[in-house]
Amino acid sequence: MDYSEDYLNARKSGMRAVRKAQASGSYPFLPALDELLGKEGESLSQKNLGIREIPLNLIVGTKTRGRQNSFARNWMPVLELNTEFSRKWDKVLGYQLDSGISDPIKCYEYMKRFYVQEGNKRVSVLNYLNVPSIEAEVIRIMPEVSDEPAVKTYYEFVQFYKLCPAYEIDFTKPGEYKEFVELLGFSDHEPWSQEAVHLTEAAYYRFLKAYHAVYAEGVKGMTPSDGLLVYLSFYTLQSLIDQPMSVLESRAKRLNEEFKSEVNEDNIALEKAPRKENTEKSRGLFSSLFSAPPVYTEAHPLKAAFLYSGNPEESAWINDEEIGRITLNHRLEGRIETVTYNDCSDDESITAAITNAAEHGADVIVTTSPAMMPRTVRASLHYDRIRFLNMSLNLSHRSVRTYYSRMYEVKFLMGIIAASVAENHKVGYLADNPIYGDIANINAFAIGAALIDPNCKVILEWSTIEGTDWHETFRREEVSVISGPDYATFAEDTLEQGLYRLGEDGQVITLANSVFNWGAYYELIFRSILNGTYDDDPSVKKDQATNYWYGLSAGVIDLVLSESVSYYTRKLTELLKAGIIHGEVQPFAGEINTQDGPLQGKGASVLDDVSIIRMNWLNDNVIGNIPKKESLKHETRTVVEVSGVTSEMKKAAKV
Repeated sequence: MDYSEDYLNARKSGMRAVRKAQASGSYPFLPALDELLGKEGESLSQKNLGIREIPLNLIVGTKTRGRQNSFARNWMPVLELNTEFSRKWDKVLGYQLDSGISDPIKCYEYMKRFYVQEGNKRVSVLNYLNVPSIEAEVIRIMPEVSDEPAVKTYYEFVQFYKLCPAYEIDFTKPGEYKEFVELLGFSDHEPWSQEAVHLTEAAYYRFLKAYHAVYAEGVKGMTPSDGLLVYLSFYTLQSLIDQPMSVLESRAKRLNEEFKSEVNEDNIALEKAPRKENTEKSRGLFSSLFSAPPVYTEAHPLKAAFLYSGNPEESAWINDEEIGRITLNHRLEGRIETVTYNDCSDDESITAAITNAAEHGADVIVTTSPAMMPRTVRASLHYDRIRFLNMSLNLSHRSVRTYYSRMYEVKFLMGIIAASVAENHKVGYLADNPIYGDIANINAFAIGAALIDPNCKVILEWSTIEGTDWHETFRREEVSVISGPDYATFAEDTLEQGLYRLGEDGQVITLANSVFNWGAYYELIFRSILNGTYDDDPSVKKDQATNYWYGLSAGVIDLVLSESVSYYTRKLTELLKAGIIHGEVQPFAGEINTQDGPLQGKGASVLDDVSIIRMNWLNDNVIGNIPKKESLKHETRTVVEVSGVTSEMKKAAKV
């Protein structure tokens, strides 16, 4: 049978691909692996994987130069009709249509891409017929180990392949294979059952179909597997099998903002100071006429719900947040109406509270713990008219804005005070959670202490370690000046909070306390909603998530000194505080030395914001370490799995 018309159609497709590549300045034919690797390829180790079924879309070139110029980069032929090549191509096509190609090709796999040594025309024909996969004898070439992200990701794939031999799952960033396994809940060290592998592959192809139905050209900068990882942060793998395609496509549309944020490396916009409120005049005539904000009045107030992980009557921290909510009500009286939901401590109670608030017409929902973020994000996809806020930092969800304080500014000042009264060159620091932002608190305190006393050592303890007795540690180390909890529980009824000193008789003498002014923080955010400037945030146009990160200059935190602090220490503290507010004093500028050695030298500029937030090191005068997740109390693990400072702490947080 004559298949010349098919060959001509295939060649037309190939020539179009050639012209397109040439127009963009790209090489128009198939790459050859031997040329890509050069002589260095001869020293790389190889492993024969045997016969495998591999996706055709991952076959990208030839092993040698032999036939590479016979095909365009889309594997369509480019040689003229009525050549020996075209006749052989027709013969392979006929064989496939009559009985199906059964002989495996031979190819080399390098960095998850395949290069054909034997079977180029078979690959071309199957691509022409849109067949998704082919059997192949695969020889794997291992790249040299390096810190290059692509190489690290590939070696993670090799480990994943031992669990689940599926080439289709094609992640692009280090850590994503680990996250994928955690999200699925399958073994991370034993090969998966055939049933689990088939379920994973079937779910992937269902997602792929929905993904391409919504994003015909894909999402720039993201593989479908990267998109699958985002999907699995919100929904289960089984849902890809059980739900109709219309539901999967709808979910893919809802995840659009999350996809954009995922591919944007600079995906978090830190708002470090309140923006000046835009007036109607500055917003422009057309903006005023056609996108005017809703007018909130006493008859139609802005409705806001606040979710607490505990109860204000039992937790001083939550009580302070509740005072902030009440203050917000008072300052915006007549334009806002708020309601609270207590004891939102697990997924079920968080979801129930959000659902109830939404059903009662909430315009804004505020969740007050990083542990609530997964459920908050999922809810934000379903209630797109509601604005969501979460108390956390460095979490990149565009549909949920986060807020946190630059408390390290206050801790720096507390370190100054601590070292000024410690007579034995030792001070204690009791930390809570090893999460984003809190390590900076420890280091700022330590740097402040060292500025006053270069010999001062900061003895670090963690209140959240299982079975810890920090009192005993400080007694053993003869520490009498301590930075304790920012809040003591009501049940404890103790003065051991903030910065304090122990007298010779064991009496607690308060030196200073940090202050969280949540009312002021809430007012700054909610006024922007009332004034219609909340949605004018520039980060929206840059596919970034907005993180509010206000400090002393915004009045959302402060430091209160007791009368026991000397006049000179008080004066120095006030001078440094004013310098921080005006940007003239930066705790993390200049030379910085860590426990592991120098971080930056003399005259260095201030650390960038991301480096401050993501600190996972301790200053050289700190005696202690950042704890492992396994040593933390159960309730703390939930928080660090979402917002922990090290990858070992984090778990793929199922929404």
